[in-house]
Amino acid sequence: MADILIRATPSPLEAVGPSDIWKLNAYHNNSGNVAFPFGLFRHLTTGDRNVVSDWYGARLPEPEEVNERFDMYVLPMANDFGGHFAGEMLRMAKFIEKLKIPVVVVGIGGAFGIDDSFDSPKPFDDTARRFINAVLERSSKIGLRGEITGRYLTSLGYKEDRDFQVIGDPTLYNLGSTLKIKPFSYHPDMRIAYNMTPKAPQAALRFLNSIPDNFENTLYVPQDLGDFSKLYAGMMDVNANPHRDTVDNYPNSLTDSPFRTGRMSFFTNAPSWIEEMKGYDLSIGTRIHGNILPTHAGTPSLTLMYGSRLKELADYHHLPRKMADSIDPDISLEELVSDVDFHEPEKFHAENFARFVSFLDENEMTHSYRQAGTSAELPFDAALKQVEVQAPIGPVTALNDLEEIRSRLALGHDISREKVIAQKARLKRMMAEIQHLKAENKSLKDEKKTLKAERREALRLAAARTPRGLAGRAKRKITKALRMS
Repeated sequence: MADILIRATPSPLEAVGPSDIWKLNAYHNNSGNVAFPFGLFRHLTTGDRNVVSDWYGARLPEPEEVNERFDMYVLPMANDFGGHFAGEMLRMAKFIEKLKIPVVVVGIGGAFGIDDSFDSPKPFDDTARRFINAVLERSSKIGLRGEITGRYLTSLGYKEDRDFQVIGDPTLYNLGSTLKIKPFSYHPDMRIAYNMTPKAPQAALRFLNSIPDNFENTLYVPQDLGDFSKLYAGMMDVNANPHRDTVDNYPNSLTDSPFRTGRMSFFTNAPSWIEEMKGYDLSIGTRIHGNILPTHAGTPSLTLMYGSRLKELADYHHLPRKMADSIDPDISLEELVSDVDFHEPEKFHAENFARFVSFLDENEMTHSYRQAGTSAELPFDAALKQVEVQAPIGPVTALNDLEEIRSRLALGHDISREKVIAQKARLKRMMAEIQHLKAENKSLKDEKKTLKAERREALRLAAARTPRGLAGRAKRKITKALRMS
């Protein structure tokens, strides 16, 4: 039996050091991407079949090798329908078209407006169709994250239950059919994990940013590559989106509370993240997987939603949720959570799980999800016991070990230097191309000017040679053309 290839972050069984995290962008800009592949790594692995990660394309073999080595290509995707991902989606579609093995998309969403009616075409529609068609030629159905993405596919002409099925996010299904969340009790000494996204509404960011001022036992959980470079070595990554460093009420300075106090952790795999969250009383924030993984750990969570990415998943899994733009930034946490039913996800989980397993079965995927939640040790579990799982990484600003500080600064400097040199080389090539285009443009303008002068001279001569007896109308045409030239 051949192995399964998966488009994902590195497997928890793989040793991934800070250099690979940073240089190769192994987490595809967001460490939350470790969440939804985790159960697939675990439940698709058998005694004689492994699940091999392509590191989000960094280790993707050529199509011919994929056809030869693997039985299936599994794509647990994120909010990938949208202009931001159109180029990569087109590349993926072309790659999939060369595959002869089954290709299954296990959860994909989009970046849409919450109330988008999808009654007018979008610029990326053709790319989306090409990708969907390539996948459907190699599988039964596409699994979607939520109803909003379902409306988008319907607008493209695809039909629910025939072409696609809403299955939510695979993360929580790792637990099996039972989800248990521990009781919530508000008290001043609560242990709170909180998370933020730079694009979230300012009202929500202001509220979240105040949490460490009001509670001593807090942990900030950043997820972006730009956060990692700053946390690990105190440096900005030149390839990361600089937007976060312009946002108010976001921890973007080394003097902000999480860096100053050291109460922040960057997680590089789902097992350590889940284990850490078991010790917290509440998770809150604008990161969907920053709250789903604590939910997996049985910790009450509250998602502050904005945009379709958060809303369709929070709605589907019935995660405790509020709209981020409706948050009063001065409200107390006690008042904010007073009307929240933290056990709502438990009531719908079994139904969602059954739908997910049915989707896998329909796509003829061999799995062990029905054993989830039992005492049976899966092959993946046995393998995980044999490796040292990467512990969460704390900020350089909280270190006391000078050798560790020097090591981080040295690695950060080397990686940053390499990226800056590469970026300057790209800028140099761009400037050279711009100068070349400017020269071409000047040459075309000069040529146009010469042709215009030659035309005027030809018209002038034609007018001068026109016989006196020529009809006035013909002469007027020549005169008009000469004037317009």
